[in-house]
Amino acid sequence: MLHAFFFDSAADRPHSPALWVDGRSYTYAEIEARARHVSSGLAAVERAGDARRCLLFAHRSAAACWGVLGILDAGLAYVPLSPKMPATRIAAIIEQSGAASMLVDRHCAGMLDEVLPLLEAHPQIFLLGEEASDADQLSCASQLQPLPGAPYENRGGTMGDVAYVLFTSGSTGAPKGVPITHANANAYINGQLQLQVGDANARYIQLCELVFDPSVHDMFVCWANGGCLYIPETVDPLFNADFIKRHQITHWNSVPSVAGFMQQMRKLAPGAFPSLRVSMFGGEPLTRSLALAWMRAAPNSRVLHMYGPTEATIACTCFEVERAFLDDARNAVMPLGGALPGVEWMIVDAALEPVASGERGELLVAGPQIAHGYLIPDEAVNSRFVEKDYPGRRARRWYRTRDVARTTATHGLVFHGRLDLQVKIRGNRVELEEVENVVQTCSQGTQCAVIPWPVDEAGRAAGLVAFVASTRVEPTRVLQACRQHLPPYAVPQRLVVVDSLPRNANGKIDRTALAGQLVNDTIANRTVERSGQSMAVHLRA
Repeated sequence: MLHAFFFDSAADRPHSPALWVDGRSYTYAEIEARARHVSSGLAAVERAGDARRCLLFAHRSAAACWGVLGILDAGLAYVPLSPKMPATRIAAIIEQSGAASMLVDRHCAGMLDEVLPLLEAHPQIFLLGEEASDADQLSCASQLQPLPGAPYENRGGTMGDVAYVLFTSGSTGAPKGVPITHANANAYINGQLQLQVGDANARYIQLCELVFDPSVHDMFVCWANGGCLYIPETVDPLFNADFIKRHQITHWNSVPSVAGFMQQMRKLAPGAFPSLRVSMFGGEPLTRSLALAWMRAAPNSRVLHMYGPTEATIACTCFEVERAFLDDARNAVMPLGGALPGVEWMIVDAALEPVASGERGELLVAGPQIAHGYLIPDEAVNSRFVEKDYPGRRARRWYRTRDVARTTATHGLVFHGRLDLQVKIRGNRVELEEVENVVQTCSQGTQCAVIPWPVDEAGRAAGLVAFVASTRVEPTRVLQACRQHLPPYAVPQRLVVVDSLPRNANGKIDRTALAGQLVNDTIANRTVERSGQSMAVHLRA
């Protein structure tokens, strides 16, 4: 079981540091005691229905960690929420989760006043505090209380039980839940333990929020190795460059954009991070120039480029960046590399038939890390999971990534873009249809299209621009409304008002033509309105 990676290390080294957060260090024994308290308290809670899920509304806190472990130890799946999401999105996830209980830390408790009125009925809420008086801060919450005199009981469970549920951007306009089982997570963690040599003195940094699956890697690969997890108070590039040096961090894991910001801030000086031994990047393309800069800054570190959708549990392929590869200037972007232990892949055409070696096609992945489907069955989205036999492959059940890739003889898989309208914004997965649905709703049903912009040479998008075909739209109001429904990274940075949206020969919206409008700096009659960080642009078609 996923949580056993922590509890096994706690049994072996109870007095070793397991967590550093908010200027304080906690041993494995201290975290274990708090997690067992949460577990026993949840076991005493009467839950309605059969939902074996518990919401966790916690942010960069020690309580978040023992909340995760306590929920798992109680035989439940944790469903993380983030205060960085708008209240409407949090409410939508709560309702879709079907969870009967919620744990909340002090940081997030204040936001419940905004979320709860949006729910028809809310789950039982318990405050994750170290003191009983913490519950007094929230009238709708109580303190978890194990049954008096009841000894701790191991709730057991099976590897097929769900460990956690993460919600990704959905093309239908609503977030979709991806349940990951203990077997899925266990396969990934064991694969990482083969990839990385264990070190009980390792110090892992956690930059990712719990609502994104790299957080699972940070916590459980760290604890499986008996290491200490360091959670900085902010993910600001300037702060974290100093954090690495001050705490002698040994293991780094982030999207390339984070390292890119550090490079822009001139924090990747040669030899800046001698303590780093393993540096992992994933979620978006890693460029040659950034990889070179990072390797100079962390000369003692292995650099691993990871790839994998949430449905394939964190990452399913890996490419280890070597100096010889970077010496060839033609290698502008790191490849996806080879499959992790137990993972199989195929490159197929539109009919799901294998393409010839070296040809481009859709990437399918299979193996013990692949999820069984989505939380709410839906024929359209569950069609991403297909059953098919391929010669030379053991697997029969495959996940359609919708990523275009090809195979190479020397570097494994190489990424060549998407088959659909999914993009990554600073490593965050965004379905353009979801953003378009929100923009359309907020602009009272007008036609619209959203494109990633600007896009760099590696295909990484810095943000989004929305085009709306209407003369009645108030761009500032629409953008403000979008902030109430979308996470910050998915809110368009600009709204462009046009007379009509261009169409291609098939009658579909011509997104290339829209990008061309943004490239053309000579477009006449342009008026710019600024509202905070966003910009609305009116164009005469």
